[in-house]
Amino acid sequence: MYLIGQVNNLRMAQAFIDYANGLDANCQLKEVEDGCEIWLINGEKRLLIKKEFEEFVRSPNQGKYIAASWQTPNQQIEANNDLARNPNQEFLAIIMSKSSLFVTIIFTLCWIVFIFGGQGQGDLSQFLFFSPLNQPFDVAQPWRIITPALIHFSMMHIAMNLTMWWHFGGLIEIKQSTQRIMTLFFIAAIISNTAQYLVTGALFGGMSGVVYAVFGYVWIYSKFKPSEGITIAPAFFGLSLFWMAAGFFDLLPMNIANTAHLAGLLSGLAFGYFCVKK
Repeated sequence: MYLIGQVNNLRMAQAFIDYANGLDANCQLKEVEDGCEIWLINGEKRLLIKKEFEEFVRSPNQGKYIAASWQTPNQQIEANNDLARNPNQEFLAIIMSKSSLFVTIIFTLCWIVFIFGGQGQGDLSQFLFFSPLNQPFDVAQPWRIITPALIHFSMMHIAMNLTMWWHFGGLIEIKQSTQRIMTLFFIAAIISNTAQYLVTGALFGGMSGVVYAVFGYVWIYSKFKPSEGITIAPAFFGLSLFWMAAGFFDLLPMNIANTAHLAGLLSGLAFGYFCVKK
């Protein structure tokens, strides 16, 4: 066992351990007289975890540590410090930790289209559908291959999609680069939108195809390069697959762009695999 460091608060120590274990590092907590010690069981990731701990000590309220605790079930530790005493601080920390340039731009554009586009009924939305309704795709309007991802039809629709985009898309952009999340966005939007258009026509929209691509990409990194800190809880990924399957079997009380979901997921898996192997 290797001693990584010591903090004076039990809840803070557990937050870091949850985060470190998300990187496939087996850490344990040991309470001592003046605080809590964090021990690494296997020395394989010792340098990585030491570096992460140094960052944690400098800024323990980062949202990635709080989010890691949320994704770790059955934690029964009393919340007796600032990470838990102030819910508004937690929420703000999570939001700010995922704040990144390209993710914020797409997030903002979606809300602009939702507010001024009539939730798929206004002139702005008609300008963004895959093709003018009841007309074939016009190669003179190439933006339409991408822009259906910006259209949402209800508050629940946009809230669910953009929450996932902000969290997992921001994770990719912050941990890797703006170029990487941009490339994933455009690949996923083009593939998922085109696939859905070929199956159902032009009347569809939403970030769901892109979000499923992000899920697939992050899942690949969780499996092949967990040390990069781009992870998704297996239970959450499984739930997203169940949701997609439920759509294909018409078990949901709403219209679902099932083909876009599947095409987006496959494109994200393929792009993620290409990136980890190159």
